[in-house]
Order: sequence, then structure tokens, then C-alpha cells
Amino acid sequence: MRSLLLFSSIICCFSYSFSQWTEPENSNSKKEVSHSFYISSNVGNVPFNEAQKILEQINNASVNDNEATLLLIGNVLDREGFSSHDDEQNEVKNNLQPLMNLWDNFNGNVILTPGENEWLKDAPQSIDDLESFLQDNSKAKFWPNDGCPLEKETINNEVVLEMVDSQWFLEDWDDHPYINEKCEHKTRDQFLAEFKDDLKDSQGKTVIVAVYQPVMSNTKVSVVDKMGGFTPESYQNSQNRQLRGRMETIASQFEDVIFVSGKDRNLQYLEDDGIPQIISGAIGETDRARAPKEEHFESEKQGYAKLTVFKDGSSQVEFFKVTDNTSQSIFTKTIKRERLSADEISYPKKAYDATTKASIYTKEETDKTEFYKFLWGDHFRNLYSKEISAPVLDIEELPGNVKPISEGGGTQSRSLRLIDDNEHEYTLRALRKSAVRFLQTTAIDNHYVEDYLKNTIAERYLLDFYTTAHPYAQFSMNELSASLGVLHANPKIYYVPKQKGLGIYNEDYGDALFMLEEHVGDENKTFETFGKPNDILSTTDLRMELRESKNAFVDEPSFIRARLFDMLVGNWDRHQDQWRWAEFKTADGKKRYEAIPRDWDQAFPKYDGPIISLLKFSFPLLRKMESYDADIKNVKWFNFSGYPLDKTFIKKANWEDWKSQVDFIQENLSDADIESAFETLPVEAQDESIETIKKNLRLRRDGLESIAKSYYDYLSNFEVVLGTEDDDEFLITRKPGGITEITIAKDSVVFQNSYNNKQTDEIWIYGLDGNDTFTVEGNGEKPIDIKIMGGKKNDTYDFKNTKKVKLYDYKSKNNTIVNSKSRKWLTDSYDVNNYDYQKRKYHENIVFPSIGYDADTGFRFGLKNRFTTYGLVNNPFEAQHTIGAEYFFATDGFAIDYNVEFAHVFYNWNLGFDLRYASPNFTMNYFGEGNNSAFDGDLDRDFNRVRMRQWKFSPYLVHKHRGNSFYVRTALESFDVSNDDDRFVGQAFTSDNDVYEDQLYVTAELGYNYKNQNDPAFPNRAMEADVITGYRSSINGFDNRFGYIKPTLKLTYPLHPSGIAVIATKIAGETVIGENYEFYHGAILGGNQSLRAYRNERFNGKTAFYQSTDVRVGLTRFKTNFIPLQLGVSAGFDYGRVWTENDTSSKWHNDYGGSVWVSGFSALTGNLGFYHGEDGNRVIFSVGFNF
Repeated sequence: MRSLLLFSSIICCFSYSFSQWTEPENSNSKKEVSHSFYISSNVGNVPFNEAQKILEQINNASVNDNEATLLLIGNVLDREGFSSHDDEQNEVKNNLQPLMNLWDNFNGNVILTPGENEWLKDAPQSIDDLESFLQDNSKAKFWPNDGCPLEKETINNEVVLEMVDSQWFLEDWDDHPYINEKCEHKTRDQFLAEFKDDLKDSQGKTVIVAVYQPVMSNTKVSVVDKMGGFTPESYQNSQNRQLRGRMETIASQFEDVIFVSGKDRNLQYLEDDGIPQIISGAIGETDRARAPKEEHFESEKQGYAKLTVFKDGSSQVEFFKVTDNTSQSIFTKTIKRERLSADEISYPKKAYDATTKASIYTKEETDKTEFYKFLWGDHFRNLYSKEISAPVLDIEELPGNVKPISEGGGTQSRSLRLIDDNEHEYTLRALRKSAVRFLQTTAIDNHYVEDYLKNTIAERYLLDFYTTAHPYAQFSMNELSASLGVLHANPKIYYVPKQKGLGIYNEDYGDALFMLEEHVGDENKTFETFGKPNDILSTTDLRMELRESKNAFVDEPSFIRARLFDMLVGNWDRHQDQWRWAEFKTADGKKRYEAIPRDWDQAFPKYDGPIISLLKFSFPLLRKMESYDADIKNVKWFNFSGYPLDKTFIKKANWEDWKSQVDFIQENLSDADIESAFETLPVEAQDESIETIKKNLRLRRDGLESIAKSYYDYLSNFEVVLGTEDDDEFLITRKPGGITEITIAKDSVVFQNSYNNKQTDEIWIYGLDGNDTFTVEGNGEKPIDIKIMGGKKNDTYDFKNTKKVKLYDYKSKNNTIVNSKSRKWLTDSYDVNNYDYQKRKYHENIVFPSIGYDADTGFRFGLKNRFTTYGLVNNPFEAQHTIGAEYFFATDGFAIDYNVEFAHVFYNWNLGFDLRYASPNFTMNYFGEGNNSAFDGDLDRDFNRVRMRQWKFSPYLVHKHRGNSFYVRTALESFDVSNDDDRFVGQAFTSDNDVYEDQLYVTAELGYNYKNQNDPAFPNRAMEADVITGYRSSINGFDNRFGYIKPTLKLTYPLHPSGIAVIATKIAGETVIGENYEFYHGAILGGNQSLRAYRNERFNGKTAFYQSTDVRVGLTRFKTNFIPLQLGVSAGFDYGRVWTENDTSSKWHNDYGGSVWVSGFSALTGNLGFYHGEDGNRVIFSVGFNF
């Protein structure tokens, strides 16, 4: 208990904080203002007089502004929310009217964004109603619209306002059946991708991100909330951390992004990794914030913030405190300095010939040892450091007065967007990719690490891995595409020196090899190479167009040809952003969309070396990376990235359609065309690797029919059929011969296709929006399995034939099900009922090793095989099978485990089965019963080891949701202890004791767990609560029956606001309820999880209790040649004891020690500890912290 008291005392001491006031900076009054933002929040969540006080002072301050906006970020409503029912809205509307009168007096625009209160009742329908009321009855704009997550508003040429509904991200979407009905973004990942695209498209301007939940905050919260994060709105909640981490990391990749928020009821200015955060919610009763850093600011005074953006690109924040009838400036800070202009940058005056020699990498970067090349392969490494002769590009000499306007935001490439006087745009992309950018955007997307990754082994390895792609073969795609009639850009190689034409980007770009090509976008729709279309759409816009219009369709033959072209050249990297779509009008007025593929840098790759092949066993996504040769080894994995769009856009094509495109390619791509295409490459690159590529290209062309048929069969095995957003009539007809015909019509037929059960196993049909009718008729034999998702509105299901058809719809909707025998699953599950083009039916198999060491069991080695299936109803999978085996070298024991889990046997409840067999040499320790059991360090470790054969069969139900887990388990278990006379167990029990009998038990068990932690590697705020209770009874003639309960509480709390020092404690216990039980079911202590200086199972009794406490300090973060590391130390103390019946012991066992730990990538921690107790010393190693 002494440790617990110490823990409580330290928390109390560090809970005190104070405000730090900073002297105002000099004014920027002489600068020309672009736009001013007055920022407040929570105006509906306080008494009107409190809101009036703030808003009137803002109105007075805005009188002399020429361009100003009032930003009210969240909670224009009180805690009663806004009902979607008209009869319940009147009171709320009356309460809002005085507020509207106030903000209508503001001298400028008024923009409102939603907060928590706007989502309290009937959202998102109520948000739509609220938006209409506010905009119809005041001058305010309510954004984002329709309960959607994102809205971008261009304020002027210098400023963009990006509005984010953070509550949309945090809500449990199953509670809102109609969420995203009117939204472009249907998933959280789609929203984050669009957020990044908006920031990328707004480069060169100041971007103000208005979001209710701040991405960083110093507001004081309760001790429990700091660790627990029980609600999504809590700053430490895992869902909240995900939103904050992803948005801040995305913003860190761009310049001039400022976050403004209003949730916290105070005033704050914070910065992290160059990202500014303004919080202005100080209205009514305010909250304190902890002591800020020197350059930060906080105040609990009532007030508001003013953000001013100047014409030169600089910006300034000023905070005002408001008292009765006055406001006073209390803090001013320049956030962003003025941008450099092209005239302020010096340019080297160096003369160049028309061509020059250059390479992508240096010789040193590609110089690898023979052993390295044996493990990782040769790739195309030599070509990356081989100098080629390239024309020199002077941007100012390009026709049309070409100038750079922004940087690209790709995951790997470093690029510039250029524009000419005709507003045609071009892309200038470096041939040297950025490993750091890839790691930041793909592998570590929740916190900023770019500066720590530079010049590390992680960066150098990834740069070397990039050499698996041929650096110049992609430039053959111009002529190859033209030969096959595939729309394309025309990339060309240039050496780009540093020059005036690069403008403000001259410092970061230039003196390297680049690719210049036409940008594939609507600004270039007049270009012949793109077919001179009416428009050019992104994939996201095309999918929306297809859903909303019955007169839009994808040209399937040209898309099939483009996809076969991918397979022909080995280009596996085909996600949605690598396509654009040219729009053409047909004679009957419809819109036909033809594919324009982008980015061919993964064509003709070479993944040699055994390491990559071995990694594919454990990392399925690597399986799509195939070396280019005469054939494709696995069409499923090769096309893994492209499959979702293939399934989305190829709807009617049969094998004859695919075969005709194969014939077209074989007829139009001659050997001469191939030779001509590769002759365009730099002469220095036309080595033996190119000859090999050309040979394989000819062979793959000749064998393309086999590749196409394999993929067609895989693609046709599972089908997805989409309705439209209007009312549709679906007719599903079961015909003889295993044929199923699906027709979608309303006024006319918009879709009709037939499917054969020899080819198709399952079809998913989505009604989408509208009041749809689904009719199933016919009695054909062996029908295809069909799953129907009705969608948003009230649908009618008329299943005249109910065989192998099942409907899925919202439980809260009024649907009509004509046949009561129809199979159905009605649930308000967003994931099940909504269409996601990336969802697919597939399986994957993973093999991975397990290696570990323990002082008692010694070194152990194991292997696990996990087979996972994914389908319509996942949680997070449809089914998962895991079988594993481990061998323990110290005891020659082994264990075999099998687990299978099936999703949603009841909604959000998974059904699982555990099976385990442990050999007779599998051991646990036994030192005797009681708190004073003896230990003799001179004896061999085997003396206290108990050999015991075990097997178990255990069904369970488990429910997991937002950090909570609850399970119900039963088990049938066998325990067979070996009677070893030369060991302690043989001396503790006589040979006729029942303990040596094979005892069979049945068990019933309940368990609950809640876990929240902010960092898996070094948590500084965490809470985990766990309780297990059950009853176990022998069923084969032995009188052993008892109950048990095992509670655990783990807490981690920062000793410093930075989180660099923390105190962590674990309090746990166990008690056996009843008298008849064997020692192997006793309450135990000892080992890594409790008393760390003692052997496993060191103490055995009827009841056990212990507390472990650590003080952990992160000493430093530093870069190494390997990866970014954090080094730290910990000091630990444990105490505990067991009790037995009629116990007289008053002894508490304790130990103390410490550890040194190293964390890499903030993802994995190695922890080496040394602990001392009365039994002696013990060294332990663990991955991560045990509490």
C-alpha cells in the first residue's frame, strides 16, 4: 500500500499548473491584410448573456475590417441538441434567434461548424435541418453540409478555409443509420485522403483548418480522464488520438497550415513540429490549462482569438480577454513569416551544354557487399548509379511561359506542378524517390518522424529497395501505349539544374534527373494524347457520377485493354489514384468514360534475393510484387491493388470480351513496336536487362490469353451489382442450367446480365439509395448464393424463391418483406449495409515464427499459420483459423494450439473455439503451498518443475467495441501431473494422491477488459481494467469444484507534462472460492507479470495480491544509422503475498530493480531488466512493458 500512497501523492503534486503570460509581440499594422478571422466556440452551450458578452465585443472589433470572417467552431446548440422532428424544434429555434441577431451584426462573413452538441439528437438528419434553419434565417453559413466531414472554401487568392466535422469521425456510425447518405466520403480513410488532397491543392496559400476537436491541447482534465479516455470526445481516447494524429501528420507535410479549434473552454496557442494550434473556446465557465512552454500561451480568461493573414503570406494571432463591456489584448504572436518571392532567391549562373551526364544515385549508394546482394538481390541497382546523357531543361525556355505553382503530395515521389499561360499544367517529377516521405505517409501516419528518419538505415534500405523498379523502362510506355490505343501522357527525361525557372522551389529541387509530362487533369482536356475529351475526372468523382446518373458508364473494352496492358508489362501498382477518366458524349447523349492510366514506374520490376521471398510468407501485401518474366505466377495477388476498380467498373464483360482485347493486343503490338519503344530509352540504359525485358515482353504477349483467362475466372468468381441512387426495380431470375439473370430497371433497363454457377459462387447486390424493390423468381437448380443490401430508404423484398438468397438491411427502417420465410439479417450496421468499393471476398494465409526466452522455460521456438477469410460480414474478419506449435528447449516440452473464430454469430459477437495440447514435458513450477514456501537456490531448476500433460477444448463468445472487450467462455480441460520422486512435487504429495490422476474439468468463465493507451511503445497515459470470474468443476469422479475471480488494474500517468517521465503501476489479485482444488489451480505469484525477481509460480495459495510500480524516464531521442531510437531507464518495486486457509503469515514479499529500454519508430520496445529479491537476482527481457 505504501507504493499506492506514493503514487497518489505524486499525482497530486503534478496536477498543479499555472498560466504563463507572454508579452505581446510588435504589431504588424503596416502590412496589408488579406483576411481576418475572429474565432470563438460554445456560444449555444452557455447562458445567452455569456455568449452576448463575447459576440458583442467581436462585433465591435470587426467594425473597421474590410475582409473578415466570424468563425464559431462547434456547439451553437446546447446539450438538448436539435431534433429532426418539426414539433420538437420550435423551442430550440426560439433560443437560437437572439444568437442569430448577434452574429448578423458582425461586419463580415459568419461561418458555423458543428461540434459535439449538434450530433446529440437524430444526426445527421437534424444537422441538415439545423443548417437549413440557420442559413434561411441569418447570414451565417453552416459548413460542412449535410452532416458530412469536410468542406473547403477559398476565401481569396491567399487564404483557404478547410472545415472539418471532427464529431463525424468520432461517432459510432452504427448509431446513425443515415450517416453519409448525402456525403461523398463513405469511410474515414476516404475523408483523410481528401483532407490531404485539399491541402496539396491549396499549396502556396495559408490554409486555416477549422475543427472542433483540437489536434493538440494543454487543457487540464481529471486524472482518470487523462489515463482512461472513456468517451470519444476525450482527448486521450484512442479514436480521438487517431483523428488528431492523422490530421497533424498530414498537415506536417505541407507549409502554412494553421489549426483553429473551440472545444476547450480557454484560450491557447501551441506549436508542434511546426504546426500551429489556436484554441478559442473561452466563454462562460472556463477551464484551466497546464503551464505551457515558453513560446506557447494559455489563459482561462473569457475571451476570443483574432487570426490575421497578410498579403505577404505571414499571419498573426492575437488573443483578447473580455470583461463586462471591454476587451483587452493579452497575447500576440506572428505564426508564419512572409513567404519568399522568386526575386529574393539567388540562382547559380552556370552554363550547360544541350545535354549532360547524370545518375539517379551515387556509386557509393549502390555499392553493396556480395553477401548483401546474395540476401537482397541485385535488382537494377547498377543502373541507378550509371550516368546517362540527358537533355538539360531550362524551364524559362519552355513555350507558354511555364512556371512552378506547387509541390506534389505523393507518397514516394518529389514533384512540382507547373502551369503555362494557357493554364495547361505539367508535372516535373524527380527520378530519385523519397524514402522518408514514403515511411511518413504509409508506415508511420500518426505522428511526425521525417526529421528523425533522414540518414538512417531505414531510409537507405528503402532507397535500395526502390532499385527493384527499372529506372528508365517506364519511358518506353509512350510508344507501347500508343500502339495499343491506350490514352496516356508523354513523359520525357531531363536533367534539371538549379535555375531561376524553379522559383521559390530552387533550394529543394534541381541538379538532378527529372521526368516532365503533361498532368492528367481537366485543365488539359484539349490535348490529343488524352483523346480531347469533354472532361477528365478523378476515380472518386467517376464513382459518384456512376452512382448518381443512369446515363454514365465506363467503356469496359478500353478499360479491360488497359488492365491487360498492366499485366503485360508487370505493373502491379494500380490503386485508384493512378487512373483518370476521359469523358466523351455518345450519340444518344450518354457519358462514356475511358481510362487514362498514370504512373508506370513499377513496370518490369525485379524482386530477386531470398529475403523478399521469405517475407511474403508473413506479409501478404508483398505478394503482389512479382519479378517480371514470361508469366504471372499468381494473378490474384498481382492484381490485388487493381481488383477493387476492376470489380467496380467491369460489370457486363464476358470472356469473349476479354478474349477480343487479348487478340487486339497481340495483333497490334508487334516485335518491331517493342524494339522501337525501347530504343527511346537512354543509350546507356539499353543493356542486357532491357534485352531480357523485351524477350519476356514478347513471351508474355504471346501467352497473354492464359493470363487473362486466369484473372477473368478469379474476377468472375465473386460479383458485385450496384443499383443507382434513385428508385430501382431489381429482378433476379433463377434459370435452368445454374443461370441467374439480374435486371435493374425503373423506366427503362439500366443493367442486365446473366451469371453461371460454374463460374460465379457469390453475388452481392447493393440497392444504394431510393425505395427499391427486389424480386426473386424462377426455380433453376443449384442457384448462386446471393446477398442483397437494400440501402438507405424503405425497400420491398419479394422472394418467391428463398433458396440461397439473404437480405441485409437496417433494423430501424420500415422495410416490406413479402415472404415471411425469407432469410434476413436486420441490423443497424454501417459496415454491412453500406457499399464500399474496396470491400472484397478473399482469403489470405500467413506463416510467422515466434521466438522467446524465459528464465524458467528457457529458449522457445514456434511457428504459427493463420488463415483468414474476409467477406460481407467482418468483425474484423469473416473467419480466422490459427494453428501453432512451440518447443521449449529447457524442458523438451511442446505445446500445440488451434484457434478458430467466426464473426457476428450475433451482431458484434464472435464465436470462437480454442484447442490446446501440451506434452507431458510441458511444465509449471511448484514450491509448495503458502506464503512461506521454501526456496533453495543450490538446487537444479528442474527440482521445482512439474511435468504435466494438458489438453483443452474451449468455446467462447466475445464482444469487442471501442476499447471494451467482454467474453463468455466454457471449457473442457484435462490435467495429468507426472509423479516424479526426484522432484519437489513427488515429495509434496504421496503416490496415491489424486493430484497424479488425469482429472477432467468443465469451466464456465466471464471476462471483461477495458484498455486505453496513447503509445504502444512508451505509453505515458494509459489505463487497463480487467476482471475474470468463473467456476470450475471436476467431472470424472474427483471432488474438486471451486470458483475464482481475478481483477487487475493498470495505470500509467505522466510525472511531467511532456510525458518524458511516467509512473506506472499494476494492482492485481486472485482468489479461489471453495476448498477443493489442486495446486495447479491455486492463486499464484512470481515471474515477469508480478514479482519480477522471483521464478514463475513461486508462491501458491488460495488468495494472491500484488502491486508492481515503475518510474520510467525517456532519457533521449536520437537518430542512429539504423532507425530513430528513444533510450530510457526505469526503476521498479514489487510487493505481494499469498494467503492460505488458516494463514498466520504476516510477511510481504518484495523486490526492486530497474531496466534499460530502447524504442524504435515509437512502435516496438525492447526492455532488459535486473531485479533483486530475497530469492536472489533475476534478469528478464521483454518486448514492451508488462504494465
